[in-house]
Parts: sequence; structure tokens; C-alpha cells
Amino acid sequence: MRAKIYRFVLLLLLIAAPACSFGASPQPTLPPTPLPTPAPEKVTITWGFWGDPWEVAINERIIKVFEADYPNIHIETFHRPYDVYFKEMRAKFAAGEPVPDVLFWSEVPVDVPKGYFMNLSPLMQAENYTLDDFIPGLLIHYKVNQGVYGLPRDSDTKVIYYNKRLFNQAGLPYPQSGWTWQDLRQTSLKLKEANVAPYSFAFEVNSWWMIWMWQNGIQIFDDKLFPTQTDLDQPAAAEAVQFFADLINVDQVTPPYEMMLGSENIASLFKEGQLAMAFGNHALVPAFAEVNELEWDVVGLPQNVRRANVAAGAGYAIAANTDNPEAAWTFLKFLSSFKVQAIFAEAGVAVPALRSVAQSEVFMEQQPRHNAQVFLDEAEIGEPTPAFPGSSDIIELVNGALTPVWQGQKDAASAISQVLPQVKDILAKVQVKR
Repeated sequence: MRAKIYRFVLLLLLIAAPACSFGASPQPTLPPTPLPTPAPEKVTITWGFWGDPWEVAINERIIKVFEADYPNIHIETFHRPYDVYFKEMRAKFAAGEPVPDVLFWSEVPVDVPKGYFMNLSPLMQAENYTLDDFIPGLLIHYKVNQGVYGLPRDSDTKVIYYNKRLFNQAGLPYPQSGWTWQDLRQTSLKLKEANVAPYSFAFEVNSWWMIWMWQNGIQIFDDKLFPTQTDLDQPAAAEAVQFFADLINVDQVTPPYEMMLGSENIASLFKEGQLAMAFGNHALVPAFAEVNELEWDVVGLPQNVRRANVAAGAGYAIAANTDNPEAAWTFLKFLSSFKVQAIFAEAGVAVPALRSVAQSEVFMEQQPRHNAQVFLDEAEIGEPTPAFPGSSDIIELVNGALTPVWQGQKDAASAISQVLPQVKDILAKVQVKR
């Protein structure tokens, strides 16, 4: 019996020995080896935009930076010239055909009622994305009926460029902030008298008559997005146009109408020293910077009844029918980030939509040195251009009516009164459609 008990105890000790390793610490139980996690599937989205070769090059640079930061999102591009881009995109939308996921766009409110774009508000609220850094006037074109349908890239802020060397030759002080329409006229006449250049001042005659009307107390429409009436019939509207038309035909201090149809002609005259003061936006900076002998600076627009400028430009929206809303939103946020806006600011072609970029050294310290603060001050007082179904038709209608005014063949009051019935008819149709 004792032998049996002895053998039983010995068996228990032998069973327990491996676990105790004869006095060593117990070995931990290792967790099972996890299976490898599959890499997230790569998503491809398309970015649609227009633009000149320099802008395409910047966009390609932006894509490389984005794909390095977000390797699981690949960007393909859809590029068309400006004059065909919107026509082709709107045709695709209307036909229900695939369109780019993210689109470079202007006048977003015109197409929001058609259901073209995604409302970004829910995405923004989900992650507390704020719009505080954007210049306020630029956001108006993207907020429709309590929704947000895009984010701005830049501002088309206008300033007056002036040739310092020509002013010095004429013995005149440079234009100063707070100057008026009468200051502009008197300065132009003195430059003409000094005979330092063929022309004293040039401005773009088409569309930007809106700014002069704003400065003269005319709103043009009672609402930029949902108008019900116009005040083009007020005398101050015609007075604003007539003042600038008289600079062409009475004072003869500007080039003829045909030479002021676009910024390219005006820029060429300024670069060649044939023009002392040029109306234009920030896109002229690189063009003027490349002329070594050109000494220039900028000043804000002259004012009359009040200060006014334009806060308009293009921005980015997401197609409502995108198959990849999360990736598209990630990309749109990236396009609207400090990093990307700084890339455009560095190129010197636009006033950034973000205050933080506009106030940074990237924008403020561009070469050649000039008063970049002027662009920021003018952007802050900027007003959005009209953006409603029919607004482009009205602007083109008025452009056509004012052509003989700029040419000195008709007075502004008669020209505007002639097209007022058509303008009001378009507004009435807008009300019916709404």
C-alpha cells in the first residue's frame, strides 16, 4: 500500500515539474499572433478645373503634395479651357453623366438649385470645421439657404498699380490711401500735362462698372443671390458710368475703349511705360515683377460716396453625385488649407481667401517689394458679384448697352434706360422660377 502511495505522489511531482521548472518562474502565456491587417483600399477621385499652363503646373504640384500626405487617395485631373469648361460640365450635370468629384467653380449659387453640388454643412458640423479664417465677403457665394456648397480659393480684389518713375518725372506725389475719384481725375490730367506717357490711367470697361456703381451708392440688385428689384434706374448709376466714360472721351487721359477690353492690353501698356496707372488684380504682380526696369507700387481704388471693391473669385465644390464623398471632402479641405493656399500665394497670382495666409510672410514679402497690405485692406471691403440665374445675362446686356457710352457715342443715362425693361423682365422670370 505504501509503495502505491509513493508511486502516486511521485507521478504528481513529475506532472507538476514542467510547469515549475524545478523552482523557475512560471512562463507567461503568449497571445495568439494577430493576422496582418489589410491596407486600406486606394480610392481614385477626379479633380476638374480650368486654367492657363502656369495654373495647371501649380495644380500638378498640389496633387503631388496631397498624394504624399494621403497615399490612399489618388487624384486624376479633368482640365478644360475656361471658355468651354462650364458649358461641358453643365451639359454633363444636366444629362446625369459622371462629372469630376471635386470641381473648381465660380458663381456656385447659380447651380445649387439644380442639385449639382453637395451640401458641406453636415460634414463641417461633424468635425467642428470652422470658416473663421476666410475673408467674409468671399463666403457669400458659397452659402445658400443655410447650406455651404463650397469653399473659396482666392479673391479677385482690384487695386491701382502706378509707375513710380513716371510720377517722379512729372513731379507728382504718389497716390495715397483714401484718395477720391476727383483725385484720380486731377492726377490723370496733371500726368497728361507733364507728357510723361501716352496715357495716364486705364481700367477694364466690361463688367467692372459694377464697382463704380457700388462706390456711388448703387447696389444694382437688392440681393446678390435672390434679387427682387434693381436700382439701375437711379441717377447715381448713370453718373458713375459717365464719370469714367468722360475720362476716355472728354479728358482723354485713358486709352480708347478698344484698348481696355481686357487686363492683358492694360498690362502691356503698363509694362512698356506707356501707362502711368493701371486698374487690375493680383495676377498682374508676376507680369510686372519680371520687368527689371519697371518701378511700381499699388494703392487702393479711389472712392466716391463710399469705399467698395470686389470680393469674388473661384473656389472648390463637391459634386452631389460623387461615389467617394469622404475622399472628396478630404481633398477639398486640403485645397482650402494653409499649405495649399500658401502655394498659390507664393506664385503671386492671387489674393488668398484665408486671412492667415494673406497676412503671412509668404504673401506679404513677395518680390519685388510692394505694399501688399493694400490687397488685404481692399479685400476686407469687397462685395460679391451678383450670382443668380440670369445675372450673367443681365451683365452682358448692360455691357453691350454701355459700349457706345465708352466710345463717346451715347450718354450713360440713355444707354441704361434703354435696357432697363429687359433687365426687369429677367428679374421677373427669376422670381417665377423660384
